[in-house]
Amino acid sequence: MALTRRSFLGMLGLLPAAQALRLPSVNAENIPTGIVPRRQFGRHQETLSCIGFGGHTLALAPTVQEATNIAHYAIDQGVNFFDNAWEYHNGRAEDWMGQALAGGWREKAFIMTKACIHHAKKYDIPFTGTDKEKALQMLQAQLKRLKTDYIDLWMIHEIQDADVDFHLGKDGILEALDEAKRKGMVRYVGFTGHTSPQAHVRMINSGYPWDASLLPVSVLGNTLHAKDFDKIVLPLMQEKGIAAIGMKGFGGSKRASLHGMVTVQQVIDYALSYPVVATQCIGIDSMTYAQQAVAAALIAQPMTVDQRNKFLASIQARGGAEFAAFLKEGYSDGACCVA
Repeated sequence: MALTRRSFLGMLGLLPAAQALRLPSVNAENIPTGIVPRRQFGRHQETLSCIGFGGHTLALAPTVQEATNIAHYAIDQGVNFFDNAWEYHNGRAEDWMGQALAGGWREKAFIMTKACIHHAKKYDIPFTGTDKEKALQMLQAQLKRLKTDYIDLWMIHEIQDADVDFHLGKDGILEALDEAKRKGMVRYVGFTGHTSPQAHVRMINSGYPWDASLLPVSVLGNTLHAKDFDKIVLPLMQEKGIAAIGMKGFGGSKRASLHGMVTVQQVIDYALSYPVVATQCIGIDSMTYAQQAVAAALIAQPMTVDQRNKFLASIQARGGAEFAAFLKEGYSDGACCVA
């Protein structure tokens, strides 16, 4: 079924943009199809689908076959961005993605995964040596899990303030990124984080030619103290030609969606209002959610700055801060259900 914005909003039973909207209804006779829009990947000529699917939540599908069905459906609708990380579900997320993209599907996908070398938090890994050596050992294992001989985008995972000096220092993970890129094991490199805009600024201003960063692009986060990601980090990334990959649109859990605080349409339209955002990563653990995300992407209309500001004000007035789970004490990246 090819959707127009009018037919889709009618399907939703639309309320005003500042109010909560219910997710679109999809069923076997009403499956959204089409090719989702693409956006430029930073300073590079490559383009990404305006939405991407998260590997952590894909591995929460009931079975690997269901995860595979979701990935294939998404790719058939033009979704090419797939996120992952070494530590998600103790490796199941990368294993399942490798199985889902086997048999020719990998060539249609842009795979991002993350090197999980942490200093600010405790995390045990089965590798030894310097951070550079551990990261390169991890990469070899990731290539095997994902059944590929290269990663499109390899990211330093979940940077915090205490990580920056280690990452940028001698024998740090930055040296692993350089070596992996030089050897053709990865095409692009970057870093992720959701708690410290200051850590992002330090990484960007280090002078390293980053290709991308995964960071919160979240109206819910902006009701609290994540505004600096939008007001400082995103403009700096645009100035440097660094692609922004948005996350935490639902605040880091299903609650904001289930309680009608935000919908997938609003999450996407809000994220795409920032020109530097190449793709907004959506957590998907069922075919229904996949179809809803595709339906919204097919008719996406980025908010204007004025619409974005009014939307933020409406979410603040409705108590959206309570749903910004990723900014709550004790939250761990990848520990959510659907982000």
